[in-house]
Amino acid sequence: MSEDHASKSRYGIWLPGSDELDIGHFSRLFDNKSESYKLFWFQAIIRKVNEGRTELSFDELINDMICDAWYMVTEYHLNLGPSDAIERVVKYINEKEKISPTEKKEKILAYLDNTDDKQVRFYKKKLIEKVPYRLQAPFLEGGEHFWNGGTHAVAERINQQPHLIYYFEDILTNW
Repeated sequence: MSEDHASKSRYGIWLPGSDELDIGHFSRLFDNKSESYKLFWFQAIIRKVNEGRTELSFDELINDMICDAWYMVTEYHLNLGPSDAIERVVKYINEKEKISPTEKKEKILAYLDNTDDKQVRFYKKKLIEKVPYRLQAPFLEGGEHFWNGGTHAVAERINQQPHLIYYFEDILTNW
């Protein structure tokens, strides 16, 4: 890092500008953290990107979110937010299936991948209808009316915006 950049940062890091991603908007990604979904969704994406992945399914990201929340909800009974859907699905599965709080992630993922439980699918669908879109709110122009319409309409509007973290290819297929 050049001395010029180091002198501008009082925290010891410098985020370079990007033609692909608006760093100013990116810095506001977690401004509103009343619900945990943003943190879990972003963590799931970063993990997959670190694995070299560039195309991700909603289902695999939602499943990762549930696994990441599993221990803290089932063992420590942490409240993830006033109306947190991740917490609700974890509690539901834990009560119904009696999966241990310390169960390995692979076993929880296998359950999530193979379950036909209608309530689990309902919870996951609710997460898919909101989570992928709301995380990118700091990047979007258009105010509250931006969110009017169904999931497909919102995703189409998002896909027209420049410099986002990700774009949507297939919306709620198989759900």
